[in-house]
Amino acid sequence: MAKTDRQGFLDILRVAATCAVVLLHTVTGVMDATDMNAYPLEKTVFLAIMDLITWCVPVFVLISGYLFLNPMRRITFGQMLKKYCRRIVIALFIFGVPYACMEQIMAQGSFRASMIGRAVLMVLQGRSWSHMWYLYMILFLYLITPALKYMLKRMPGFVLYGMLFILFAGSSILPFIKKLCNLETLFAFPDGGIYLFYYLWGYLFALPAQEETGSGRITRKVSKKIGAPIWYGAVFAGILLAMGMVLSRLFESYTVQMAYNYPFTVVLSLLLMWIFREAEGKLKEKHRAFWVRSGALCFGVYLIHPVFVNFYYKFLQTTPLNFPEEAFVLGCIPRIFASLPLFFFGALLPAVIGAWVLMKIPVMRKYVL
Repeated sequence: MAKTDRQGFLDILRVAATCAVVLLHTVTGVMDATDMNAYPLEKTVFLAIMDLITWCVPVFVLISGYLFLNPMRRITFGQMLKKYCRRIVIALFIFGVPYACMEQIMAQGSFRASMIGRAVLMVLQGRSWSHMWYLYMILFLYLITPALKYMLKRMPGFVLYGMLFILFAGSSILPFIKKLCNLETLFAFPDGGIYLFYYLWGYLFALPAQEETGSGRITRKVSKKIGAPIWYGAVFAGILLAMGMVLSRLFESYTVQMAYNYPFTVVLSLLLMWIFREAEGKLKEKHRAFWVRSGALCFGVYLIHPVFVNFYYKFLQTTPLNFPEEAFVLGCIPRIFASLPLFFFGALLPAVIGAWVLMKIPVMRKYVL
């Protein structure tokens, strides 16, 4: 796609999703290392926040599907391998190996040269820092992209929608029922199936607006201009869904925790993608350059922000829970609503600066970021 065809809503979504990822890891970094039963209020707040922001990774995958499965974009396996897959592999080793070394140093209290080889092996085994899992997942989707494009071009609509239904039911609905009802014997697909679901939905969002041909080929009907009532209705539905997810956490009996395959997260992610796509024309031209520049930093921010989260939590041994209990905001708002934003911006801002510096390095800008 030509630069003049660049769609600003994708950059806005990238920036929003990146900020949400940083907040997500700010929260999970505490929850994974703390017995949250000793902090009932903070646990409720954390669970509610996680429900509200776990759309971030699904949106990243939707954007990738939108760009790479776009039927108007021609891409060969060689191009996918030499450009996009290479970028992910280089990022895995440039960042994953040092992270794996740091983990060993923290565990053993010293550095030995043999740790480098061990770190390389850990990266090959997918055992670097936890946030690097996304790179392995997106690498797999990149590798199968040419085959997917070939199949989608020839696939009748009912087959694709059937696949999406099966993936949603097997990787989202059934795991949800399994957790909700404690049905350990209930069959369900692996959770990872939901990423293929998002990737394929990205294709549906990317379909060019054209009249139905009657040939069975999947197309999107001409959207003259989505009426304001429909668009605002979708926004209202998204708000209601988010409010329902938050309110559910006020009931102690509701203990279901899922990641990116949580059915309500799936619906919210698709709603957000649709809402922002349909709002593309509302973005003012003078603001596009800002979002393009900000979007270019997102991958770098994603790669390095855990450095700062781990620095606060593991090296300084301080978390949002360390604030004194009497530290209320305005005398009545619990401490977590002050401490969590502080740690969030304490991770986000240096990560943005670090990503900006990395972008100034030509080889990093060309081959990684």
